Amino acid sequence: MNLKKLMKEAQKAQARAAEVQEKLAQARVEGSAGGGLVRVSADGHGRIVALEIRPEAIDPEDPEALADLVLVAVQEAQAKAAALAEETMQGTLGSLGHLLGGLG
Repeated sequence: MNLKKLMKEAQKAQARAAEVQEKLAQARVEGSAGGGLVRVSADGHGRIVALEIRPEAIDPEDPEALADLVLVAVQEAQAKAAALAEETMQGTLGSLGHLLGGLG
């Protein structure tokens, strides 16, 4: 493969990677805990964009329970975001996605 063709392919890959990043920024995933008492929304990069805590989740006598629910919901949202990112990169970039792993 000549250098000119390689550069052209690299530019195409870079454009596709930018598209993936934009898709992930616009995507939303949700994690929840306690049967929906705590809900967390994240974008496709795993950044938390919203947190909802239902009043019945708040027990002044047991703040640790609420902290645990928030932690579980955040971890679930971030795990879903990571899975979405992997799926999106594989679908859009194919095997090139692994080579460009640190996009986000």
